[in-house]
Amino acid sequence: MISAAEKLKQLRLASVPPISIRKMAEEVGIGFPRYSYFEDPKRYKKRELPIDVTRKIAAVLSQRGVDPAEVMLLAGLNETEAEPEARAVEAARPAVQFVALQVALPSEPALREMFAKLLVLVPDGASKDETAQILAQWLPSGFAGIGPYLPDPGAGALPSSAVPPQSVATDDRESPRP
Repeated sequence: MISAAEKLKQLRLASVPPISIRKMAEEVGIGFPRYSYFEDPKRYKKRELPIDVTRKIAAVLSQRGVDPAEVMLLAGLNETEAEPEARAVEAARPAVQFVALQVALPSEPALREMFAKLLVLVPDGASKDETAQILAQWLPSGFAGIGPYLPDPGAGALPSSAVPPQSVATDDRESPRP
């Protein structure tokens, strides 16, 4: 039979993307030495994890595709007991996930031209809220109309992970869609 410590490590490594032991400790909100103790079968000999720690671990791993009910089994719960705990973890998950992205924006003159074209879509006398709604609706088309970002050769090299787009997108609509 696999120990709770070994199963915990397997679940952590099965997450998508896998999370490091240090990051896991940080996200669970406990120190690295304490968390690593729970994953070390030579040091952690108990058959179950503490329920409070297991709930926190389930919350972190559920955001990475691991079934919280499977994690809750590590606390010594049976499947019937684990299911309500898992539902509570799922219910507490944030509705929004934040991701950091690197974005390359067009030049100021290109943005100015794009916004001038978008502002034509705003009727005279529109409120700020109506204007914001129209601009938000048409912003993707505005960016598509500018085309791909092609760096200025004199401005420096692209980041090693950046690859310039292969095709030019166009969107020269003069009036909004019906």
